[in-house]
Amino acid sequence: MMKWIDNLFSSRTFLKVFSLVLAFFLWFYVTGDSNTDVVRSYRLALQLRNVPSGVTIQLPSREVEVQVAANRFLASNIIPEKDIVCYVDLQGLEPGRHTLPVKISLSTGLQLITVNPSTVDLRLEKSAERAIPVTPELPQLPDGYALRSVIVSPSQVIVRGTESDVKRITGAVVVPSLADLLANEKISLKVMLEPQSQEWSSVTVIPDRVDFQAEVDIVKIKKEVPIFVPIEGEPHPDYIVTSILTTPGNVILEGSKVTLNGISSITTKSLNISGIKEDMEAQLPISVPKGINVLGDKSVTVKVTLKQRIATMKYENLEIEIRGRGIYRNWKIDPTKVDVIIEGPPSIVSSLEGKEPAIVAYVDITNIVSRRLSIPVNVEVKVKGISVEKVDPDRVTFTVLD
Repeated sequence: MMKWIDNLFSSRTFLKVFSLVLAFFLWFYVTGDSNTDVVRSYRLALQLRNVPSGVTIQLPSREVEVQVAANRFLASNIIPEKDIVCYVDLQGLEPGRHTLPVKISLSTGLQLITVNPSTVDLRLEKSAERAIPVTPELPQLPDGYALRSVIVSPSQVIVRGTESDVKRITGAVVVPSLADLLANEKISLKVMLEPQSQEWSSVTVIPDRVDFQAEVDIVKIKKEVPIFVPIEGEPHPDYIVTSILTTPGNVILEGSKVTLNGISSITTKSLNISGIKEDMEAQLPISVPKGINVLGDKSVTVKVTLKQRIATMKYENLEIEIRGRGIYRNWKIDPTKVDVIIEGPPSIVSSLEGKEPAIVAYVDITNIVSRRLSIPVNVEVKVKGISVEKVDPDRVTFTVLD
């Protein structure tokens, strides 16, 4: 007996039959509740049917929420926009306010549970349209600019909507920015209805954008400003600059007011005076700022005038030399020493410091016959380029001794 049972369980026929039975029970278990209804909710667009001609519809909301029931198989295959259609029928309605039921069309096998809202309030108004010119609202141009022309194309638009809304429209405008105005290029701007505080969502503007182009000119003015010459370097240390004269001294500029307001002077190319020892004259071009015209010559003559620096040095208690032969055997001078101040270029004077005196102080006693006489002190300069500025004292007393 046990052997027969073992052979049964191990036979292929038994295994096939067992598999079929098991598959049947699994299928039955899964699909056993297929007739149970499933409820689902959808938010769908509300369609308008049989709309009378020549009217505009004002409807606060065009969506409804619908609950439908179906068995599990149908519920999993619902295509809302196809299987559930929500609509109101406007057949034969006259202008005015109306409350209409929301109608639902369902595919076979679907059952309507709820619809929210079940009615809608709407208003029908006669449609109207009219042509309105488009006016540009322009920003204020800054100083120095002038508006030559403005082109709006098309110059008018069609407004279409309810008769009451179309009557309330006072105008159509485009509002370019200052950058749009100064661009001098054709641009597309959105048309706005006036009054702009009103909500015009129910009004259609045809076209809703127009081409805009403005031509703006820069107003040029003239302004006279001084010419400034940038100087590079310094003259030789023995000289200083006493004057820099430009001919002409002023120049007339032409340009926009905005640009010229920021210009108080104008410069030339820089002039290098490094190491010069004499007056200098040069022709220099004017540096012209961008967007500015120079009226007249675009170069100037520049004359640099120099003056030699003077340095001084003092020699103190210099012995006075005696020159010449007198007729007297015994004599004397008083005093026998002097102070001498010399002057000259700084480079020469500074080179004398710490060296032997560059001068000799002396008196000449030749042909003096008086026994007492005041005679001048002379100074001999041994270095070229310097001169004597002061001798103290500048005279000494010659006295004959008995």
